[in-house]
Parts: sequence; structure tokens; C-alpha cells
Amino acid sequence: MAISKTRALAGVFADEARHLGKSARTRARLMDAAVGVFARDGFEAASVNEIARAADVANGTFYLHFKDKDAIATEVALRIAGDVARRLDAAMVDLDDAIERTSRATRQFLEIACGQPEWGWALLRAMWSLPSLRKQMASYLRADLKRGVRQGAFTVKVDDLLIEVFTAMAASALLARLNGEAGAEAGSKVAELQLRMLGVPAKRAAATAWRPLAPEALPG
Repeated sequence: MAISKTRALAGVFADEARHLGKSARTRARLMDAAVGVFARDGFEAASVNEIARAADVANGTFYLHFKDKDAIATEVALRIAGDVARRLDAAMVDLDDAIERTSRATRQFLEIACGQPEWGWALLRAMWSLPSLRKQMASYLRADLKRGVRQGAFTVKVDDLLIEVFTAMAASALLARLNGEAGAEAGSKVAELQLRMLGVPAKRAAATAWRPLAPEALPG
């Protein structure tokens, strides 16, 4: 299914750049187009030609802004991940309890990513192909897990393997939701499993993971 020009030009990056200069607006259009192409075709199958076509620019214009496909993929993925992280941080600015933070982060991450499926697909496909993205995502997660250890809530050693397993659980849930194989309950299911893995008692893990999110905690 082809990406329409209207959809490519009406993306989030283009919206953010609408008051900037022509060069910035073109760059933003290319990034929005890349999100759609990566989400639809996957990184390996995507091409510079298709990204340029979706953004309604010439291939030469693409190369004025990005060195190659890897460069635009990296910038797009890091910008999306940064936006998601900022939204999560804003929702939890006054929350110190590590159990609550960990559960809420997983659930909100899935809601945000599934609320904008193209972003969700782009994130999912980039998580395993871009080390810089995995490193950025791991830094936020590691901080909350170490907070839980300090608070005596988590009984595990926070190391790279734990981070990888934790991330894989969230990625699997995201894939299931984007594919329509799971509903909104996937966030609570995964959050409960993650808390149990961290050593949280079953009753507390279930109560935290399945508690309705407060309106202010939901992505806007």
C-alpha cells in the first residue's frame, strides 16, 4: 500500500517544523516519510528513492539533508524515542516509587507507541538494528531499576542481560499489539510479569500492573 503525499506531509515532524525555514521543513517531511516507509516496508527493504518519493522531493534533495538511509533512520528513531521518553518523564515527574514507575513506564510506552502505529513500527524495527537507540532506551530503564534496588523493592542484579530481557518483553508486547494479536491488556500483563521477575511479591505486582492509569498519566 503506497503512502499518500498528504499523509507524508501531515506528519509530526512536519508539524513541528511548520514555522521554520524551507530547509527545515523539507528535512522534517523526509523524516515523516521515512517513518511511514520504515513502518510499512522494514528498514532493510526501504530505499532512499521510496522515502524521497513519499516526501515528494527528488533523490538529490534527500542527499542534501542526509548522508544515507542509515543516517535518516538513526535520527528518526532517536527523535521518536526521545519524544516518548520526555512524555513518560513528564507523566512521572512527582512519582518516586520504583514499582509504580516501572509498571507505568511499560504500560504508557505501549499506549504511546500503539497510539501512533507508524511510530510504533518504526521504533520496533529500529530497536534491534540501531545500537545507539538501544543504549538510549536502556539508560532510562536502568535508572528506574537501580532506584528500585536502592528502595529495597527489587531483588535482582541490574546488569545488561536484565536490561535486554526487560526490553525484549516490552518489544514483544508492542509487536503483538501492532499486529492485532493483543489488546490494551498486554501492557498490564507484561508489567506484572516484569515486576514479578524483579522480585516484587505477586499480590503487589498484580495490584500495581492492573490499576487503572490516572488521566494525567495517559499519553495526550
